[in-house]
Amino acid sequence: MLRTLLVICLLIGLSNSSQAQLGSYSFSRGSNVLYNDGYGIPWSNPVLYNTEGSPFYDTSFCMGSLQLPNGKTYNGIKLKLNLEDQKIIFEVEDGKAFVLSIPVARVELGCNASSQPTIFRSGFTAIDKQNDRSLYQVLDSGKVLLLKYTEIRFKDSKAYNSNDMTRSYRQLPSYYLWMPGKDMLKVPSNETELIALLSDQQKTLNDAIYKEKLKLRKETDLIKIISLYNRSAVK
Repeated sequence: MLRTLLVICLLIGLSNSSQAQLGSYSFSRGSNVLYNDGYGIPWSNPVLYNTEGSPFYDTSFCMGSLQLPNGKTYNGIKLKLNLEDQKIIFEVEDGKAFVLSIPVARVELGCNASSQPTIFRSGFTAIDKQNDRSLYQVLDSGKVLLLKYTEIRFKDSKAYNSNDMTRSYRQLPSYYLWMPGKDMLKVPSNETELIALLSDQQKTLNDAIYKEKLKLRKETDLIKIISLYNRSAVK
Protein backbone atom coordinates (compact mmCIF):
# COMPACT_ATOMS: atom_id res chain seq x y z
CA MET A 1 0.00 0.00 0.00
CA LEU A 2 2.79 2.41 0.92
CA ARG A 3 4.60 1.58 -2.29
CA THR A 4 1.44 2.33 -4.30
CA LEU A 5 1.05 5.72 -2.61
CA LEU A 6 4.67 6.58 -3.36
CA VAL A 7 4.20 5.74 -7.04
CA ILE A 8 1.06 7.92 -7.22
CA CYS A 9 2.86 10.85 -5.58
CA LEU A 10 5.77 10.48 -7.98
CA LEU A 11 3.47 10.52 -11.01
CA ILE A 12 1.67 13.62 -9.74
CA GLY A 13 5.00 15.35 -9.20
CA LEU A 14 6.19 14.53 -12.70
CA SER A 15 2.91 15.74 -14.17
CA ASN A 16 3.14 19.08 -12.36
CA SER A 17 6.78 19.49 -13.39
CA SER A 18 5.96 18.80 -17.03
CA GLN A 19 3.03 21.22 -16.89
CA ALA A 20 5.26 23.97 -15.49
CA GLN A 21 7.91 23.44 -18.15
CA LEU A 22 5.32 23.81 -20.89
CA GLY A 23 4.00 27.05 -19.41
CA SER A 24 0.58 25.57 -18.46
CA TYR A 25 0.07 24.01 -21.89
CA SER A 26 -1.70 20.68 -21.93
CA PHE A 27 -3.08 18.41 -24.64
CA SER A 28 -6.39 16.64 -24.87
CA ARG A 29 -5.96 12.91 -25.38
CA GLY A 30 -8.19 12.64 -28.43
CA SER A 31 -7.42 15.59 -30.74
CA ASN A 32 -4.22 17.13 -29.37
CA VAL A 33 -5.98 20.46 -28.94
CA LEU A 34 -3.76 22.93 -27.17
CA TYR A 35 -5.24 24.19 -23.93
CA ASN A 36 -3.69 27.16 -22.16
CA ASP A 37 -4.60 28.21 -18.62
CA GLY A 38 -1.58 30.44 -18.04
CA TYR A 39 -0.80 32.36 -21.24
CA GLY A 40 -4.11 32.29 -23.08
CA ILE A 41 -6.36 35.33 -22.82
CA PRO A 42 -10.09 34.48 -23.04
CA TRP A 43 -11.42 35.58 -26.42
CA SER A 44 -14.90 36.39 -27.64
CA ASN A 45 -16.04 37.98 -30.88
CA PRO A 46 -19.06 40.16 -30.14
CA VAL A 47 -20.81 41.55 -33.22
CA LEU A 48 -20.97 45.29 -32.59
CA TYR A 49 -21.65 46.32 -36.18
CA ASN A 50 -22.29 44.95 -39.63
CA THR A 51 -19.14 43.92 -41.47
CA GLU A 52 -17.98 43.72 -45.05
CA GLY A 53 -14.84 41.69 -45.54
CA SER A 54 -12.85 40.35 -42.59
CA PRO A 55 -9.62 40.96 -40.62
CA PHE A 56 -9.05 37.18 -40.41
CA TYR A 57 -7.07 35.01 -42.79
CA ASP A 58 -10.05 32.65 -42.64
CA THR A 59 -13.25 33.34 -40.71
CA SER A 60 -13.46 29.72 -39.50
CA PHE A 61 -11.21 27.87 -37.08
CA CYS A 62 -8.79 25.75 -39.11
CA MET A 63 -6.84 22.71 -38.01
CA GLY A 64 -3.18 23.58 -37.75
CA SER A 65 0.03 23.61 -35.76
CA LEU A 66 2.23 26.08 -33.89
CA GLN A 67 5.98 26.21 -33.46
CA LEU A 68 7.48 28.36 -30.72
CA PRO A 69 10.82 30.19 -31.12
CA ASN A 70 12.48 27.48 -28.97
CA GLY A 71 11.43 24.82 -31.50
CA LYS A 72 8.61 23.31 -29.44
CA THR A 73 5.74 22.29 -31.74
CA TYR A 74 2.06 21.73 -30.97
CA ASN A 75 -0.03 19.87 -33.54
CA GLY A 76 -3.72 19.30 -34.12
CA ILE A 77 -4.95 22.68 -32.88
CA LYS A 78 -7.98 24.66 -33.99
CA LEU A 79 -6.58 28.04 -35.01
CA LYS A 80 -7.72 31.36 -36.37
CA LEU A 81 -5.33 34.17 -37.43
CA ASN A 82 -6.32 37.81 -37.07
CA LEU A 83 -4.22 39.67 -39.64
CA GLU A 84 -5.22 43.10 -38.32
CA ASP A 85 -3.65 42.77 -34.87
CA GLN A 86 -1.43 39.75 -35.66
CA LYS A 87 -3.10 37.65 -32.97
CA ILE A 88 -3.55 33.87 -32.98
CA ILE A 89 -6.77 32.51 -31.50
CA PHE A 90 -7.04 28.85 -30.55
CA GLU A 91 -10.13 26.84 -29.61
CA VAL A 92 -10.31 24.02 -27.09
CA GLU A 93 -12.65 21.06 -27.20
CA ASP A 94 -15.40 22.63 -25.09
CA GLY A 95 -15.71 25.52 -27.55
CA LYS A 96 -13.86 28.13 -25.48
CA ALA A 97 -11.36 30.27 -27.34
CA PHE A 98 -8.17 32.00 -26.22
CA VAL A 99 -5.74 34.52 -27.70
CA LEU A 100 -2.22 33.15 -27.60
CA SER A 101 -0.09 35.63 -25.65
CA ILE A 102 3.39 34.24 -26.44
CA PRO A 103 5.36 34.67 -29.68
CA VAL A 104 5.39 31.98 -32.36
CA ALA A 105 7.97 31.21 -35.05
CA ARG A 106 5.73 29.28 -37.44
CA VAL A 107 2.02 28.64 -37.97
CA GLU A 108 0.44 26.12 -40.33
CA LEU A 109 -3.24 26.41 -41.21
CA GLY A 110 -5.15 23.69 -43.03
CA CYS A 111 -8.24 25.69 -43.90
CA ASN A 112 -8.87 23.79 -47.12
CA ALA A 113 -8.56 20.03 -46.86
CA SER A 114 -7.95 19.70 -50.61
CA SER A 115 -4.86 21.94 -50.68
CA GLN A 116 -1.50 22.21 -48.96
CA PRO A 117 -1.44 23.93 -45.54
CA THR A 118 -0.80 27.66 -45.53
CA ILE A 119 2.42 28.54 -43.72
CA PHE A 120 3.12 31.74 -41.80
CA ARG A 121 6.51 32.58 -40.32
CA SER A 122 7.98 35.31 -38.14
CA GLY A 123 11.49 36.20 -36.96
CA PHE A 124 12.54 38.28 -39.96
CA THR A 125 14.33 41.63 -39.75
CA ALA A 126 12.11 44.67 -39.29
CA ILE A 127 10.99 46.41 -42.47
CA ASP A 128 8.35 49.04 -43.24
CA LYS A 129 5.75 48.86 -40.43
CA GLN A 130 6.59 45.28 -39.47
CA ASN A 131 8.86 43.98 -36.71
CA ASP A 132 10.51 40.63 -35.98
CA ARG A 133 7.24 39.23 -34.55
CA SER A 134 5.16 40.04 -37.62
CA LEU A 135 3.72 37.02 -39.39
CA TYR A 136 4.31 36.58 -43.12
CA GLN A 137 2.63 34.06 -45.39
CA VAL A 138 5.23 31.94 -47.17
CA LEU A 139 4.28 31.85 -50.87
CA ASP A 140 7.38 30.00 -52.07
CA SER A 141 10.56 28.70 -50.47
CA GLY A 142 14.01 27.59 -51.56
CA LYS A 143 17.16 29.63 -52.06
CA VAL A 144 14.91 32.63 -51.44
CA LEU A 145 11.64 32.96 -49.56
CA LEU A 146 8.76 34.83 -51.14
CA LEU A 147 6.79 36.36 -48.28
CA LYS A 148 3.46 38.14 -48.13
CA TYR A 149 2.43 40.56 -45.41
CA THR A 150 -1.21 41.58 -45.33
CA GLU A 151 -2.12 44.92 -43.81
CA ILE A 152 -5.74 45.37 -42.75
CA ARG A 153 -7.51 48.70 -43.06
CA PHE A 154 -11.13 49.44 -42.28
CA LYS A 155 -13.69 52.19 -42.73
CA ASP A 156 -16.82 52.72 -40.65
CA SER A 157 -19.95 54.13 -42.24
CA LYS A 158 -23.68 54.57 -41.66
CA ALA A 159 -26.39 54.53 -44.26
CA TYR A 160 -28.57 57.61 -44.57
CA ASN A 161 -31.14 57.80 -41.72
CA SER A 162 -29.74 54.64 -40.13
CA ASN A 163 -28.08 53.99 -36.77
CA ASP A 164 -26.50 50.75 -37.97
CA MET A 165 -22.74 50.92 -38.32
CA THR A 166 -20.97 49.00 -41.08
CA ARG A 167 -17.24 48.32 -40.88
CA SER A 168 -15.66 47.56 -44.25
CA TYR A 169 -12.31 45.76 -44.23
CA ARG A 170 -9.65 45.90 -46.93
CA GLN A 171 -6.68 43.56 -47.20
CA LEU A 172 -3.57 45.25 -48.60
CA PRO A 173 -0.76 42.80 -49.42
CA SER A 174 2.94 43.62 -49.65
CA TYR A 175 5.56 41.18 -50.95
CA TYR A 176 9.10 40.60 -49.74
CA LEU A 177 12.14 38.44 -50.48
CA TRP A 178 14.36 36.90 -47.83
CA MET A 179 17.70 35.23 -48.46
CA PRO A 180 19.85 33.63 -45.74
CA GLY A 181 22.36 36.09 -44.33
CA LYS A 182 20.66 39.11 -45.90
CA ASP A 183 18.07 41.62 -44.78
CA MET A 184 14.48 41.60 -45.96
CA LEU A 185 13.92 43.13 -49.38
CA LYS A 186 10.66 44.47 -50.73
CA VAL A 187 9.80 42.99 -54.11
CA PRO A 188 10.61 45.63 -56.76
CA SER A 189 7.86 47.24 -58.76
CA ASN A 190 9.13 46.03 -62.14
CA GLU A 191 10.51 42.84 -63.65
CA THR A 192 13.90 44.32 -64.62
CA GLU A 193 14.75 45.27 -61.03
CA LEU A 194 13.67 41.85 -59.75
CA ILE A 195 15.86 40.03 -62.29
CA ALA A 196 18.79 42.23 -61.22
CA LEU A 197 18.33 40.93 -57.65
CA LEU A 198 18.23 37.33 -58.92
CA SER A 199 20.96 37.78 -61.50
CA ASP A 200 22.38 34.24 -61.21
CA GLN A 201 19.30 33.02 -63.12
CA GLN A 202 18.88 36.07 -65.33
CA LYS A 203 18.44 34.33 -68.69
CA THR A 204 16.01 31.71 -67.34
CA LEU A 205 13.83 34.34 -65.72
CA ASN A 206 13.99 36.71 -68.68
CA ASP A 207 12.90 33.97 -71.07
CA ALA A 208 9.99 32.90 -68.84
CA ILE A 209 8.77 36.46 -68.23
CA TYR A 210 8.86 37.26 -71.96
CA LYS A 211 7.32 33.97 -73.11
CA GLU A 212 4.51 33.84 -70.52
CA LYS A 213 4.03 37.63 -70.25
CA LEU A 214 4.41 37.50 -66.46
CA LYS A 215 3.70 40.64 -64.42
CA LEU A 216 4.80 41.34 -60.85
CA ARG A 217 1.52 43.07 -60.02
CA LYS A 218 -0.20 39.67 -60.24
CA GLU A 219 0.48 37.46 -57.22
CA THR A 220 0.19 34.26 -59.25
CA ASP A 221 2.79 35.53 -61.74
CA LEU A 222 5.15 36.61 -58.96
CA ILE A 223 4.91 33.15 -57.40
CA LYS A 224 5.70 31.57 -60.82
CA ILE A 225 8.84 33.69 -61.17
CA ILE A 226 10.20 32.97 -57.70
CA SER A 227 9.27 29.30 -57.94
CA LEU A 228 11.15 29.07 -61.24
CA TYR A 229 14.15 30.77 -59.68
CA ASN A 230 14.19 28.40 -56.70
CA ARG A 231 13.92 25.34 -58.94
CA SER A 232 16.64 26.58 -61.29
CA ALA A 233 18.98 27.59 -58.45
CA VAL A 234 19.32 24.01 -57.21
CA LYS A 235 20.22 22.47 -60.59
